[in-house]
Amino acid sequence: MQTFPIDEVLAVSCAVHRLNGDFIKKDQVRFDKKYENKTCNSDMLYNYFFTDKKFDVIEQDKETATEVKDYLAGLSFKAIERELTEFESNVLKLVSSPEVSKDNLGIAASLPKVFLNKVEQDKWTDRETQLSRTSEKLGKLHNREKFNAIVEFTRYIPRTMSYIVTCSVNNKHILKFFTDKNIKSGTNIVVEGFVKSQSKGKYHAGTETIINRIKIHDNES
Repeated sequence: MQTFPIDEVLAVSCAVHRLNGDFIKKDQVRFDKKYENKTCNSDMLYNYFFTDKKFDVIEQDKETATEVKDYLAGLSFKAIERELTEFESNVLKLVSSPEVSKDNLGIAASLPKVFLNKVEQDKWTDRETQLSRTSEKLGKLHNREKFNAIVEFTRYIPRTMSYIVTCSVNNKHILKFFTDKNIKSGTNIVVEGFVKSQSKGKYHAGTETIINRIKIHDNES
């Protein structure tokens, strides 16, 4: 089976991510008109190695690839603390190998995005720990309430095809909701919704307020 050096594959993957501006999936190209003139990342990576559809891999891509590899190799330390997911185990195996097979190019194409998500999640974990010390209930349970909030972390949930958005309110309290919009961290929003629950977080002792049937208003100063 033909294989390719891991460092080269990661550098090309980073170039693809840079050229596309993000990780574009096959289904997005097929079903989302926004991407109808795009090529998904995995196809671009495959084309680079198996067709004449080449593109420039610049020094920045190689440097980013080194960061990606070093960071994801650190999953071996996380494996000491907890059991890795199947995907994490596959990622660790890939970045720990000197060569990448054709069958694993799809996973390799996603690694720059995986890296960025993991870095963002690490930042949020630190921030969540800080907020958990002061976070208390927001609004009244089962009432419709409006909150001025700052988006701290947004994560896509493939199973529900939606984003879970975690916010801070008054730099003290944790507020969460689901939406179909990918809202960037640091965005100031005014969000209205029904208070669904007010309970202790899964990974901390602070109270998280979760709202649903949300509406995001134009920012109100």
